[in-house]
Amino acid sequence: MASESLSTELLRDERDEALLLADVAQRYYLEDQTQEQIARSIGVSRSNVSRMLKEARRQGLVEIRIHHPLGTLPDVQAELTERFGLRECLVLAPGDDAASAVPVAERIGALAARYLNEHMPDGSIVGVGWGSTVYNVITSGYLRKKHGVTVVQFMGSVGGATPDIDGAQVAGRLGRTLGARVYYLHAPMVVTDPSVRLGLLRDQHIRKTLEMAKRATVSLYSVGAINEGSGLYRAGYLNEADLEFIRDQGAVGDICGAIYRQDGTPCPLEIGERMIAVPAEVMRAVPLRVGVGYSSAKALPSLGAIRAGLIDVLVTDEECSRAMLRIADGEGR
Repeated sequence: MASESLSTELLRDERDEALLLADVAQRYYLEDQTQEQIARSIGVSRSNVSRMLKEARRQGLVEIRIHHPLGTLPDVQAELTERFGLRECLVLAPGDDAASAVPVAERIGALAARYLNEHMPDGSIVGVGWGSTVYNVITSGYLRKKHGVTVVQFMGSVGGATPDIDGAQVAGRLGRTLGARVYYLHAPMVVTDPSVRLGLLRDQHIRKTLEMAKRATVSLYSVGAINEGSGLYRAGYLNEADLEFIRDQGAVGDICGAIYRQDGTPCPLEIGERMIAVPAEVMRAVPLRVGVGYSSAKALPSLGAIRAGLIDVLVTDEECSRAMLRIADGEGR
């Protein structure tokens, strides 16, 4: 009987301690009381309150969750990296209510910018394309100035008032953000005739930029789809009939005007003979090639870009990554 009484007393003591720990944790984490206020209220020292808060976490009475807007999915990242032979992959996790207050486009941009900050050393030569996602990377506020960096515009300009699809405005904004010297490609993205293109390529300033592009150590692109969201369509170089024709040729995406199929093979088109941009073989030679894009609409373009060797680091979201895996599984069957 004495043994039973002792066990009951110990159990009561444990329950009382748990209640006290929970009460202290509630006051501190939910009611915003200071440790000093709690100590005075329950008649213990401040150091005892600190110990009790640690014990409450140890016992699982307190669970701390960080609602980080840039959370990622490591398992999905690892699967994509292995399946598609990527150097790295960043997959943005779906946001809860707190994280979802920030649009996916902005979170993707910030995630890519944070990656570039870590992997773009001083002295880098950075080639940049155009696109709304690249623009989100540049304007995210996560990029920091670097020493001795050079920015190279990888595709011609469209002029007009749409900064996210104008090569010169994108390159200039990136240059100012990084504190870099900028080599501009002073030419339209698409010209009226192949002979005009050949003439422009003989210009000494354009030649100098294209030569600098061959020395690029990092590149940043938006993964483009062959749809109404395409920069070429938005800039007025393509219409609905053009898009349909290009898709009929098997094209699934483009990066800096390099149009490719699902298996990564190039899709030669007449418009390619009128484009002024860094050639695909130069882009493939860049040591670090970062592509950004999100949503299921970018699944096929991302897959084709990887297979074409145009990107080796993909920054995307769960929707796009799951769709890519489904497409690859379907190919296997």
